[in-house]
Amino acid sequence: MYQDKYHVLVSGGSRGIGAGIVKYYSERGYAVSYFYKNAPGPVGDNILPIQCDVTDESMVNDAYAKVIDAFGAPEYLVYCSGISLTGLSDTFVYDDYRRVMDTNFGGFFLLANKVIPSMVHNHFGGIVAISSMWGQVGASCEALYSSSKGAIDAYVKSLAKELGPSGIRVNAVSPGVIDTDMMKEYSDEDKAALIDETPLMRMGTPDDVAAAVYYLTSGSSSFITGQILGVNGGFLI
Repeated sequence: MYQDKYHVLVSGGSRGIGAGIVKYYSERGYAVSYFYKNAPGPVGDNILPIQCDVTDESMVNDAYAKVIDAFGAPEYLVYCSGISLTGLSDTFVYDDYRRVMDTNFGGFFLLANKVIPSMVHNHFGGIVAISSMWGQVGASCEALYSSSKGAIDAYVKSLAKELGPSGIRVNAVSPGVIDTDMMKEYSDEDKAALIDETPLMRMGTPDDVAAAVYYLTSGSSSFITGQILGVNGGFLI
C-alpha cells in the first residue's frame, strides 16, 4: 500500500479538469486512485486508474473495492464526473434527464456514501465536488446540466452540516469557462464572447481548478466547509 501521503480518490479523472486534479495531487506525492468511464488518462507509480460507470451502483461497489485493496480508504474524495447536454428544455426526454442527473449528481451520492463511514470512523477527511457557475445562476439551453450542478451545491451544504461534527469538511469548486474538451462544441465567436464577459479576460485552465481543490483539502482551509468556491475569473460577481 502506498503510505507516504494521504490518498485521494478522483471520480472522472481521465481528462479535462479531472485529469488536471489527478496530476496535481500525484505531483505532490499523494496516492491517487481515479475512475474513468471509457479510456484511462494519467498514469504513474502512485496513480491507479479504475474503469467505472458511476451511474451503475454495482460497478461503483466493485471499483471502490479495488481502491481499498490498492491504497486503503481515501482520506479525500474529489467528484469530477460530469456530462452536459445542450438544447431547449422541452426537447430533452426522460432518458436525457436520467443520464445527466445520474452522472452529475447520482454518482456523487453513491461515492460519498462509500467514503463517509471511514472518514467518520477516523474523524478526519474531506470531500470536494466539482460544480459549475451555471448551478448557481442557471444557463439557457443547459437546464438539465444547471439543475444537476445546483443539486451538487445543495448536497455539499447539507453534508457539511451533517459531517462537520465528525471532523469532515465538504466543499465544492464552481468553475467558470475552463479550456477543456467540453468547450469544443463552442464556436470561436462564442468562446470570444465568454472571455469578454470574464473580467480576467481569459479562459481558466484545469490547473486553476486543481489548485482550488487542493487548497480545500489542505490544512490552509481547515476552517472552511459548506462553501461553493467560484473559480471563474470574475464571471460571477
